[in-house]
Amino acid sequence: MSEPAARNFFPNREAPVGIRTFLVLALLLFVAGQVAAEVPASNTLVKAGRLVDPRTGRVISPAAVLIENGKIKEVGPASQMQTHAAGDVKTIDVGSATLLPGLIDSHTYLFLDIIVPPELEQQRHSNGLFAPGMLLAIIEHGNEATDAQLKQMRDKGIFLDLTPTFNAGFYLKITEPSIVISPASRADAASRNARRKQNYDQLVQRVLKSGVKFAAGSDMCWFYPGKSRGQASAGTLVKLRDAGMPPLDVIRAVTSNAAEMLSWQDRVGAVEPGKFADLVAVARDPLADITELERVRFVMKDGQVMRNDFQGEPQG
Repeated sequence: MSEPAARNFFPNREAPVGIRTFLVLALLLFVAGQVAAEVPASNTLVKAGRLVDPRTGRVISPAAVLIENGKIKEVGPASQMQTHAAGDVKTIDVGSATLLPGLIDSHTYLFLDIIVPPELEQQRHSNGLFAPGMLLAIIEHGNEATDAQLKQMRDKGIFLDLTPTFNAGFYLKITEPSIVISPASRADAASRNARRKQNYDQLVQRVLKSGVKFAAGSDMCWFYPGKSRGQASAGTLVKLRDAGMPPLDVIRAVTSNAAEMLSWQDRVGAVEPGKFADLVAVARDPLADITELERVRFVMKDGQVMRNDFQGEPQG
């Protein structure tokens, strides 16, 4: 508000000094705000040895991602992106690492952290492992889907969320560090694991052949000694490789496919212009070794760095 405008409130005299001071300060703040709004937003350029586009399977090497206001503006070769970056640019160089879209766990329980009870406690309940307080975790996975059902799902565009919870000896891994397991239970668990692995391997192969859309989830509601929730989830998801799924399809299952299943394919799941700048990076090539997803060392959410273990390391 200008001084003449102030006179409308005080028509018979000058506006009081305090009011005039306030009006001047308000005007200065308004002008400063306008100037700040006209300054180009600062950009961030993330450079890496390579970038994997799960949707197309394309690999860019070396690669860079130009980010503006929390969203991806442009993706391409590092030299090209450097010339396109305008204004105040912050560069983050993760050296020879591989950039990927942020990973999506399509079946998880954020507020559950179940500790498997001792055997005697399990025997006291008709639900065995799932005591009454744990029933919320019960883990429908579609593991018994028939070929006819998969065809129906494919024809209707329905996703199957592959969830290999107890595959690859997972039960023993989460129980052995915290409870005593009898020899009989251990033998039974090993036998059941062999059957589960065979059945699950067959399911994964049938899913791949059927053409049905699929994503992947960890079903992680368990306390996994020595691992964070993210580490435990990633360790479960990469087991799809052991069932015969190619690494690129595993990556798709936890990025672009999962985003489409959530109807968020226009926002996340790929490193493309217009999408949120949700990125992760691993030290080596996950297409050569999918277990790299268990060792995420760089995390960016909405253009903000949440973790960067590459800082201070030799670049190149």
